Amino acid sequence: MKETYLCIIHKAARKLKYADFLLFVLGLRWLLLGTRQIVSNCTSFAVASAHLIFTTTQYLLKFVHLHGDIKDLEVPSDDPTGDERCRNVERGSRLVQVMPTNFSLTLQMPRGNLETIFPRALVLAGVRRSIEVKNYRRAFLACRNHRVDLNILHDHDPVQFLESIELFIDQVKKIEHIDLFLSQIREEDVSKTMYRETLQSAQPTDSQPSAPDASKSKVNRICDAFLAVLLKNRLSKNLQNVITAYVCKSPPDHDAALLLIGRLREENLELAEQAITHVCFLSDVNKLYDNALGLYNLDLTLMVAQQSQKDPREYLPFLQNLQEMENARRMFTVDNHLGRFTKACTHLYELGDDVFTEMMNYVVKHELYSTALNLYKYNQEKLKLIMGLYATYLEGVSRYPDAGLAYEFLENYSQATECYRNAGMWQEAFFAASQIPFSAEELDILSSELAETLYEAKDYLEAATIHLDYRDDIAEAARVLCKGCYFGEAMRVVGKQGKTELLESVIDPGLAEGFAQTSELIADCKGQLTAQVTRLRELRTKKEENPLAYFDGVNEEDAPDNVSLAPTNASTSGSLFTRYTGKTGATAATGASRRTSKNRRREDRKRARGKKGSVYEEEYLVNSIGRMIERLDTIRAETKRLLQGLVRRRMRERAVALQTQMEEMLEQLSECAKEVFEEGTFMTEEDEETGEAVPGPKKTTPVVKPFDGVGML
Repeated sequence: MKETYLCIIHKAARKLKYADFLLFVLGLRWLLLGTRQIVSNCTSFAVASAHLIFTTTQYLLKFVHLHGDIKDLEVPSDDPTGDERCRNVERGSRLVQVMPTNFSLTLQMPRGNLETIFPRALVLAGVRRSIEVKNYRRAFLACRNHRVDLNILHDHDPVQFLESIELFIDQVKKIEHIDLFLSQIREEDVSKTMYRETLQSAQPTDSQPSAPDASKSKVNRICDAFLAVLLKNRLSKNLQNVITAYVCKSPPDHDAALLLIGRLREENLELAEQAITHVCFLSDVNKLYDNALGLYNLDLTLMVAQQSQKDPREYLPFLQNLQEMENARRMFTVDNHLGRFTKACTHLYELGDDVFTEMMNYVVKHELYSTALNLYKYNQEKLKLIMGLYATYLEGVSRYPDAGLAYEFLENYSQATECYRNAGMWQEAFFAASQIPFSAEELDILSSELAETLYEAKDYLEAATIHLDYRDDIAEAARVLCKGCYFGEAMRVVGKQGKTELLESVIDPGLAEGFAQTSELIADCKGQLTAQVTRLRELRTKKEENPLAYFDGVNEEDAPDNVSLAPTNASTSGSLFTRYTGKTGATAATGASRRTSKNRRREDRKRARGKKGSVYEEEYLVNSIGRMIERLDTIRAETKRLLQGLVRRRMRERAVALQTQMEEMLEQLSECAKEVFEEGTFMTEEDEETGEAVPGPKKTTPVVKPFDGVGML
């Protein structure tokens, strides 16, 4: 070890408890603090009131916070991108002097010249200290001079800042500086992102005051705090800041700013003109014109229009015409001009009964039926007229349930019946028909159409009810119930009506048809399952033996002699799944998807077909088996009702055969479910964007429950 020298400490650091223990081993470039080695590649160093600063042989400038015990000191990593305590310097630079009060640090370059820099670590440390002692002027100027985001003035200590708004205004003073701060406020908390605190002892703890409610907008919270102070007794002096605070809110509160200017116009025209000029500078004048017009203040609207580039011929005749109107008509015209049709409808209502025809036309034009119904809820005559218009509209857009209700409200039962018929609402349709009343022939036609509609919708119980109650057709009712496997209800109806002959003519054929259809379905599922599981095993065996050929469609025997098929780390990850995504290796590696929507739809169609030999076949087979399990789950209840009917009609052999067939099918599914769903590689939406597929479970294994059949079988 070469000679060790006691470092020469700057006088300002004499009070540090570390100063007497800081050693620098010149030959080995060791920087020691007591018995701890801080760094082994130090080229120069300096000590400030809060930092140990040194340069390294890797041309980095590093800052170590001096706090607590030696063992607690944290040396930053060599990554200058995400840590304020580390930054790059020119090769061969040496530290000469540090001035924490000025946030500056002087370096000697290899050429001998001296350069002064302002490291971010020193600047931020100074800003944070100034905020903590409530010296907001110094903190603001430091941020402004060194291009530090002004949000840190609030984010470093939000509670203290919101309590010190008046102090902030008094210290910063300049109107332009306050405007600059307000205009740069945004929702991001910079103390947790770009200016994250690196001093461990300064990290937030549970004992510190809680931050403001995060559910409220940070921007609006700050702007409201400034407005509360400025509007109290600083309006004349800080009027520009008040307007800026209104405009900088999210969304901008232009209406409040314009109302303030409108009040000022009556008290101090000069101040009002200054304010209108400033608000027009900060905002889109055309939108501001609409805002002023929406306040129904024509003088204020004229002031805004004069600040814009509008031709006076565009707005003066319109404003003069509004000036001549009565108040309600003016407000209606303004709202209609601005597209606020609901408010315009309200103002039109205020004009009285003389404009009711105009009101009806306006309601129809802008589809304001609900608004008009609320306005005329106490005027039954006009309410019915508007309800009639609404019913016609609802029927025209095929909203038959609502149209039927509207017509029934108007006691127009003929139209209500038609709408209910189209909506398939059979109970409502029969009631409305009873109020007309319908003739026997018309009722027969209505019941026939409704029963057919419900039958096609597979509402067998309701269709059977219509046949019983309105058509007196017991045989057809029993036939419909058998179609839905409601054999118990069918037998009850037959027994109640004393039509026992229907047991052999309707019930037994229904049982035979149900048995045949269900047996055929289960047999088809069994054959499909056997074939698809066998094919899945073949595909997965090929994938294990040669994954490159499986995903890329390349066979070794077909490849040229001079082409290597051995997968490498560089080639496999970017090329295996190119056929899934339609990307080249470069685009797949970067995740840059260049597929159009047309290409995506084409890929979706290929995926849905699952063509044999395609990369989508395995996924298609797995999805197909999943759909099979869902289909069998939907027929469990029907099958049990069918089994009970077979036993009751002394067809026990068929019932035993069907129940055995169902149990074997579900048992076979249960045995192969884990194999089918917990293996394989499938492409997800994210995989398609990146061009990569991740092997492993991609499908949730469905639970195949045992069949709860008839116990006596």
